[in-house]
Amino acid sequence: MVKTMLKYLSKIDKARSINKSYRVNDRQAFILDYICEKHLSHKGCHIKEIILLKTAGSQATLHAVTKELARLNLIKVSKDTSDNRMKAVLPTPLALKRLAALVAIFQK
Repeated sequence: MVKTMLKYLSKIDKARSINKSYRVNDRQAFILDYICEKHLSHKGCHIKEIILLKTAGSQATLHAVTKELARLNLIKVSKDTSDNRMKAVLPTPLALKRLAALVAIFQK
């Protein structure tokens, strides 16, 4: 059991290293993974629902996180085609590349 735990911790360390190479901290990674999950599940994701994720921080903090992820070219924010009042959020190809690198760690 200890060996398995150590192996898991090693993989987590490698995942953090990948996030660091993309200049993504833990909170940003949580939000980015949430956005990628919605996208890959073919569910829409909007800024409003990210801002309301209270477990990840205050509304101001989460707004700042989404702005930084957009600045890092990891998400794209645009007006929702069905409702111009809403802003849709999509992961960029760079974000999906990061996710693929993380998946590769845990498939080994």
